[in-house]
Amino acid sequence: MISVERLAGLPLFAEESRQVVSALARRGIEARFAPNEVMFLAGSEPRGWYVVLEGTVRVVRGSGSRQHVVHTETVGGTLGEVPLFGGGTHPATGIAAEPTQCVVFSRPALERAIGEAPAIAFIIARRLALRVRRLVDRLDERSAKSVQERLIEFLMARPRNLRAEISIGMTQQALAEELGTVREVVSREMRELVRRGWVEVKGGGRDKLLVGAKL
Repeated sequence: MISVERLAGLPLFAEESRQVVSALARRGIEARFAPNEVMFLAGSEPRGWYVVLEGTVRVVRGSGSRQHVVHTETVGGTLGEVPLFGGGTHPATGIAAEPTQCVVFSRPALERAIGEAPAIAFIIARRLALRVRRLVDRLDERSAKSVQERLIEFLMARPRNLRAEISIGMTQQALAEELGTVREVVSREMRELVRRGWVEVKGGGRDKLLVGAKL
């Protein structure tokens, strides 16, 4: 069981009544995951509805090196709605990108909670609608922009320190999955940005870039 206060502190429940949060808090089971630990596999039966309390979860689909990120969830994000309520198995694999803690609600637990506080059903429906909207936006982005354009936008969105250095915060393989391509293409595009003098690669496994004046 998780405390009402902790659940109420999440952005997901910021505007919900105490009745709603309490109905869920009494029925949730906490689960912890180490970095790179698989939380659920594509094709596996759903365990329940996950709400992220701490950390980051990457949901990926594909095989071998040809994987892409379907969506990423941080604190207050949710996972598992599609197989839990739509039937079938998980359509993608969930991986903890860092030490991650979630609260998990089984379907029977959610049904009891909804019976006590019907507004919970609308919270889940809103999350499903948001998931569809984000997936459509991601599809539009990947069909309209080249890998290089997506890479530049990704770098521009990362925070910089006082020396204008950007930490990618992930391996090139993970970056490729985020951009919807393969590692070899990311390496090639990164070399092209270096050749143009737009960035200077300064790191190894978790690449660190020095951003030039043109980027």
